[in-house]
This record gives sequence, structure tokens and C-alpha cells, in this order.
Amino acid sequence: MKSYAVSAALSGLLLTLAACGGSGSTEVNEDDATASSAISESIMKGQDAESASGVFTMEREEADCIGDGFVGEIGTEQLQEYGFLNEDLTSADSMANVKMSTEDAESAANTLFDCTDVSKMMSQAYSASGNIDEKTKQCLEEALSDDVLRNMFTLMFSGQQAEANRLATEPMMACASPS
Repeated sequence: MKSYAVSAALSGLLLTLAACGGSGSTEVNEDDATASSAISESIMKGQDAESASGVFTMEREEADCIGDGFVGEIGTEQLQEYGFLNEDLTSADSMANVKMSTEDAESAANTLFDCTDVSKMMSQAYSASGNIDEKTKQCLEEALSDDVLRNMFTLMFSGQQAEANRLATEPMMACASPS
């Protein structure tokens, strides 16, 4: 039960962040600004849709930072190729098949961590579930360190969901087990 709540929190965070968009025109500055705005707007809308309970709350400034970072680090055209953005620079409907190169996945994860406190968001998410006692919460916070979460998001952005789930599930199971 506890591992399900944390797994759902991780998935919800990724869905909120992954509901982003890209470009490919020669009008680089305008396209980049449009792409960045589409990503930011998608994150803001995604957190509303994915988390009616308000578990994943991100400020506009954080969403803008992620949009700017994705465009600046990965590039508008590449984000389109990955399916983050449609040709018209609007958000893609689904992120299920997004598979970035390892380098771009690392850039995406680093941008995420540079722009927002992922560990704090995770802690709030599993606390909000109401199914996790303080001891388990503390164990999860230690087990799902920034390094583990950063690696997990890199794997997710690179299309390696099964490995990312394993990386998160093993510590969750250990924390949920009675000691």
C-alpha cells in the first residue's frame, strides 16, 4: 500500500512534468520562446489535471525555468523529434513514447532539479497520501535521495521506464517492510 502511494507520486510528478512541448523552424528565437512557453503552460495545466489534491504544486517561475531549460539545453527541434512538442509548437498529447538520448535525458533531469525541489515535491506527495507513517516517510526521503531521483528521471526521459521503476521500487519496498 505504501509503495503504491510513492510509486503513484513518482508517476504523477513525471506526468506533470512530461506534459510539455517543441519546434523546428528557422525562426529560432521566436520558436524557442513559443516552445518554452508551451512547455511551461503544459506543466501548469498538467499539475492541475494530474493532481486535483494539489500534491504536485509548482510555481509559474519553476515551470518557466523548466521550459527555458529544456529548450536551451535540448533544443526546440530536438524536443519536436522526441515528441515533446508538435510541429506547431503545442504540447504533445502523450509522452508515453518519448525516448531521449542519454545526454538529452540527463539534461532534462538536470534542468528539472535546477528549477524545482524534486525531493520536497516527492516528500509532499507521499505525505499527502496519508498512508505513510513518519518512520517510513523518513526512510523514503533518505532512500530516494536527489541522486537516486535524478537517475530515475534520466532513465524515464530516456524511455527506460522499467529500470526507473525498479530504481524507485526497491527502496520503497525496503522502507515499507517492517523492521
